[in-house]
Amino acid sequence: MPRPLVSIIIPAYNAGAHIDVSIESALAQTFSSRTVIVVNDGSTDNTADRLRAWADPAVHVITQPNLGVASAVNTGIATSESEYIGFLDADDVWLPQKLTRHVQFLKDNPSVDLTFSWVRVIDAQGQRVRMPCPRWVGPISFRQLLADYTIRTMSAVVMRRSSIDEAGPVGTGFVRCMDIDFFLRVALLRPNNIHAIPEVLTLYRRHSGQHTEDWRLVRKGFEQVLASMRHRAPEDTAMVANLALSNMERYFASVAYEYGDFSEARRLARQNLASNPGIFVRDFRNWELSAACLATLLLPRRVLFALERIVGFDHSHQ
Repeated sequence: MPRPLVSIIIPAYNAGAHIDVSIESALAQTFSSRTVIVVNDGSTDNTADRLRAWADPAVHVITQPNLGVASAVNTGIATSESEYIGFLDADDVWLPQKLTRHVQFLKDNPSVDLTFSWVRVIDAQGQRVRMPCPRWVGPISFRQLLADYTIRTMSAVVMRRSSIDEAGPVGTGFVRCMDIDFFLRVALLRPNNIHAIPEVLTLYRRHSGQHTEDWRLVRKGFEQVLASMRHRAPEDTAMVANLALSNMERYFASVAYEYGDFSEARRLARQNLASNPGIFVRDFRNWELSAACLATLLLPRRVLFALERIVGFDHSHQ
């Protein structure tokens, strides 16, 4: 049998609640030349039992001790022999046309190393969440990606295996944000080599227990990313570092807000304004989040969240 053109890497840790749906979405692709590599990263729930139930020859399961998501992704990449690599978190979903769209674009544009689709947010039950997501169109540069991380989730990405060999594996020393570092290193390979696919092809699931809940660890991870980029691309990084920090500070405030720590969200928003006043006032997203934070002083939580569902307010603000 010929080697599949695409390997879909699914790192899984305690993913029993959603892993079946993610695998099903990978197998339901209209692009048939693909294989699914699931790396069970030392799960302690029923993930292993669910994976054993899969008898499809296109699903390959690797089990390793709990070494973290970066290690699991690297294990999957090292196992693959495909020309293209796609990433799918074990709680996310691909729409059926995703691989067809990405692979065709990569074939038509040999100078592009990495593609990412638009994203729609779903909840733990798979229902759509009225939460706007970035809608980038065209290529994105290193500076633009560092300043405002519009890729949103690793599940949005399909890329060339050759570019991974050039850029190096996913860094295992990051407490969070290892995907940001990884894709920024790809962006440094050559100009205009990362491109958006302007279509919703990825469903990003938001639920309790995700790594993004602890914004303090995300901040530490992003500080590690900035240190890495200051070493690799000092001039480009210096040009956008303050903007990147302001955007991430807004993200930290939004995470605190989303999980009900309103006083901390207000403090972080004030801190962002004090640290980067010029940048803060020019971005409408900062005003939107600040208004939501102020509303927490006036409205009961259930009323506030009900209003957000109606207007589709975006907590994440990445």
